[in-house]
Amino acid sequence: MSKYPKINYIGNKAKLVDWIIENLPLKRGKVLDIFSGGSSVSYALKENNYEVISNDVLYSNYVISKAIIENSSLKLNNEIIEKDIPTNLIEKKYEKIKFLSNRLYFDDEVKELAKLICISESLDGYEKYMFLALLRRAMIRKLPYSRMNVPWNQIVKLRDEDYSYMKYKRKRAYHNLSFKQHMFDNLNNYNESVFDNGKNNLSYNLDSFEMLKKVKDPLDIIYMDPPYPKTMNKYGEFYGLFDTVFEEEKEYIDFSANDKFMQNMEKLVQKCINKTKYIVISLNNKTSPSAEELKQMLEKYGNVSIKYKDFQYKVTGKENKNTTVEILIIVKLKNENNLK
Repeated sequence: MSKYPKINYIGNKAKLVDWIIENLPLKRGKVLDIFSGGSSVSYALKENNYEVISNDVLYSNYVISKAIIENSSLKLNNEIIEKDIPTNLIEKKYEKIKFLSNRLYFDDEVKELAKLICISESLDGYEKYMFLALLRRAMIRKLPYSRMNVPWNQIVKLRDEDYSYMKYKRKRAYHNLSFKQHMFDNLNNYNESVFDNGKNNLSYNLDSFEMLKKVKDPLDIIYMDPPYPKTMNKYGEFYGLFDTVFEEEKEYIDFSANDKFMQNMEKLVQKCINKTKYIVISLNNKTSPSAEELKQMLEKYGNVSIKYKDFQYKVTGKENKNTTVEILIIVKLKNENNLK
């Protein structure tokens, strides 16, 4: 049976997807997940037989979507992870990415990474994206706090297994495994996540506004989980060096800017008119703007209903749980043209 794989993505909705799917206004149809992130919602939509369009402007997120949303059958052979690559190609790649040395990884690890990137460049189609999704997981897993903006002195300290055990009662030895070992360890998990739901699911790597320009056929639902201000929202900093390494950086509208969020959100909603029947927006009681503020804006464009769910985030190593109220805003748009 297929199962969403181990991703390591801050803000992942993996534990909330059943509730989200249960509260969608339609039980079938075509859904655009316009800020797909780690693809947990896109994956749940695919599992529930929706036709899925999954989009994210970060290449590090796009490779996940291509591997497990658009891909319906290809599974990766473990021999590819050890594919032979000419030494001169590895050396040239190392010269391009050696800025990662003593920034994210030790120098010998960057040399290993250079070979794996060369392997990815020798691959095509879904084989390439499965490989890149596994490599992304390995690159993130080796980093403390699973993000790429941790200062190097902290990375070195937290990768010291004795220090980690003394401080956190966990050695976190996985930080010191090779990239290749991480890929082997996760290969079955990623292969088993691949399945066909019989629909033409697609993945895109676009800014949200550019994605809506690309939509020509009517959608049933557009699902939005944007990076809200004042939250753990620095996704470009968390994962953007992956995009830099693969020379896939894109410019995009930054929704995390506090003074522009509502303005950008309203513009995005306006672009959805006559493209979809419903907009569904995820947020929680700690995001800014609040659900009530969003509701007041959204009522200009359709009928608004709101769903709530208490959710507890358990903090590692602590007994106390941080209770959050998860929120879904559902907007039935007043489209000028009735969508069929």
